Amino acid sequence: MTWAMRRLKAHAPPPAEPVETGDPERWPEVEKAMGTALPRDYKDLIATYGSGLFDELLWLFNPFAPAGDGNLVDERDRVLADYTESRRKFPEHYPLPPWPEPGGLLPLGRSDNGNELYWVTKGEPDDWQVALFGARSPSNDLHDGGIVRFLADLVSGRLETSQLPDDVLHREQHTFTKFD
Repeated sequence: MTWAMRRLKAHAPPPAEPVETGDPERWPEVEKAMGTALPRDYKDLIATYGSGLFDELLWLFNPFAPAGDGNLVDERDRVLADYTESRRKFPEHYPLPPWPEPGGLLPLGRSDNGNELYWVTKGEPDDWQVALFGARSPSNDLHDGGIVRFLADLVSGRLETSQLPDDVLHREQHTFTKFD
């Protein structure tokens, strides 16, 4: 287990019985459907936490969720279509290309208040940055270290971003609530 996963679990414990953790044998099928390999930390996160909300706000797309909303493969196409359309209309505000262009954004999750999370697919999957976009805004921050480090920094009060509300960034206690 990585130091980031240990820190994440210490500040926002995973559920005793997570949902939609998937079968490790199905990751090749998921990656084939996605058209790319996925970061190991993301796979570990899904296996540990499954589907749910961090701080009753932020949730990640999960390839093992039922088809539709929240399913990584299904959300990829919907979110990318919206991003691509926004970029076409306002290229000066959306300089990062959409996936599958080299270094393109690949949808990862969202918040209940409209923030969006993407991987920046530059280099090997384990080296991908996380892009956090502001709620209904092209404003974004890039974060190194993968999604587990991003979440560990969030729940330990170390995340530097202007995209999330202060009451989320500076909570005394952070939570993960599994979906029912």
